[in-house]
Amino acid sequence: MRTSLIPTLSLLFPLLALPATAAAQRETLVRIRVVDSAGAPVSNADVSAMHGLATVVAGGPTDSLGFRTITVPRGGDYEAVARRIGYQRGEQFFLAALDSLTLRIVLRVAPRTLPTVAVTAEQDVKRRAYHVDADDIASSKRPIIDGLDVLTKLRPDIIYSRVPGCNARYVWVNGRRMSLVPINEALIPKARQQRRAASILKHIGPTGLATVNLTIQSVMTSIHPEHIEEINYADCMDTTVDAVKGNSAIFVTLKPGVAFEPGIGSFVVDAAASTTNEHTASYESADAKDLTYRNRLLGVYDESTGEPVAGVEVADSTSGTFALTTSTGTVSLLFLPEGMSTLRIRKAGYAEIRLPVVISPRDTLPITLVLAKPK
Repeated sequence: MRTSLIPTLSLLFPLLALPATAAAQRETLVRIRVVDSAGAPVSNADVSAMHGLATVVAGGPTDSLGFRTITVPRGGDYEAVARRIGYQRGEQFFLAALDSLTLRIVLRVAPRTLPTVAVTAEQDVKRRAYHVDADDIASSKRPIIDGLDVLTKLRPDIIYSRVPGCNARYVWVNGRRMSLVPINEALIPKARQQRRAASILKHIGPTGLATVNLTIQSVMTSIHPEHIEEINYADCMDTTVDAVKGNSAIFVTLKPGVAFEPGIGSFVVDAAASTTNEHTASYESADAKDLTYRNRLLGVYDESTGEPVAGVEVADSTSGTFALTTSTGTVSLLFLPEGMSTLRIRKAGYAEIRLPVVISPRDTLPITLVLAKPK
C-alpha cells in the first residue's frame, strides 16, 4: 500500500505548485526611477500605478536613489504617476506585456505663479474656462466616460463658448489637426434629432452639442479621459496660435506613452522595456541620453537689470502648450516636439518675442533671452 501511494503523491505535488507559478507569470515587475529635470534622483516621491482614472494597483515612496519597484497584473495598460511637493506631477503610460520593464519619470519644479494683476485678469478668467488638465479630470466627482464628457461636464464653456456665435470648429491632438476622420456612427442619430429641434425652434437655433461638428465629437469620444494631459481651447477671437485653423480650435495634449490614431482613438504604446536585469543599465543610459536633448533649457532675463524673470509664458505657437519660467528665470522645453517649433514668449509689462527653436540631438545648448519693456 505504501509503495502504491508514492507515485500518486509525486504526481500531486507538481499540480499543487502550478497555481503559484501561474500567478507569478501573470505579474509584471516594474522598476520606476524618478529624477528631476537635471537628472538628479528624487527621493520620497509618491509613486503609484493607476488603472483607469481612480484605481490604484500598486505604489509607494522612492528610495534615496529615486527608485521604486512595484508589481502589476500582466496584460493591462497602466499609468505610472509620481508626485512630490514642490514638483509638477509626472506620469508615464506603459503596457504590462513583459516579465519586467524599467520606466523613467521626470519631475519638473512647480513654477511660482505671480499675483494676478489687472492686465491679465481677463486672460486668467479665460484660462479657467478654456483649460482643463489631468488633475482636474482625476479629482472630478462626476463620472467621466470619454474626452467629450470632459468638455461637457467639466468645461462646458468650451462647448457653449463665452463669445456668442464663436463655437469650436477644429480639433488638434498632440499638435496635429484632425481632419477627414471616421465618424462615430452612434453620434449620427442624436445629431439628426438636434438639427430637427433647431429647425423647429428657429428663434433659438442650435445650442450646446448641436453647434459642435461630428468630427470633433468623434475624436473626443475616442479619447480615454485618463489619457489626457491637458485640453486648451482657442476661441474665434484668439490669435495667439500661429497656425492655419488655430482659432475656434480645441487642443488636446495626451500623456507620455499615449498615442492617437483617427478611427482607433487614444491608446498606450509599448514603451521600451528591459527583459533581463543586465539590460537595465544600458536602457537607463540610453534613456538619459535621449532626455538630454529633449530637456533643452531656456532662460529669460530682464534687459535693464539682468535679473531672471519668473512667470514668463513660454508657449508652442502651434499646439498652444506652454510652461512658465521659475524663480530662476528658466524653463524646460520638454513639451516641444522634435524638430523646428516657434515659441511665443510673453509676460505683462514686456514686449512679446517670437523665437524659432530646434529640438534635436545636435541642438542641446541652453537658450538665453532678454526681455525688454516697451518704450
